Amino acid sequence: MELLLKIIFFLFLLSFVAKLFFRYVLPWWLNHFVKKQQKKYEQQFNANGRVYEDDGIRIKKDAPTGEINPDVGEYVDFEEVDDNPDNNE
Repeated sequence: MELLLKIIFFLFLLSFVAKLFFRYVLPWWLNHFVKKQQKKYEQQFNANGRVYEDDGIRIKKDAPTGEINPDVGEYVDFEEVDDNPDNNE
């Protein structure tokens, strides 16, 4: 009987500790981990553009501004093609 009470007590204690862990420790640890990853990401991709490292050479590319230069590129006219080979018009 005494052994059964000890087992019930330890199961109750284990469930209480698990409840505290999942309610307080795990969210704090995940929040800490996410903030650490955000800092790491912000250091890699800063606000001025992306920075690449290739064989010790740092290459910085500016972020696109969203403006379209009309002097660059060309217009390509296209024609729709029927995918159905049965229509031979």
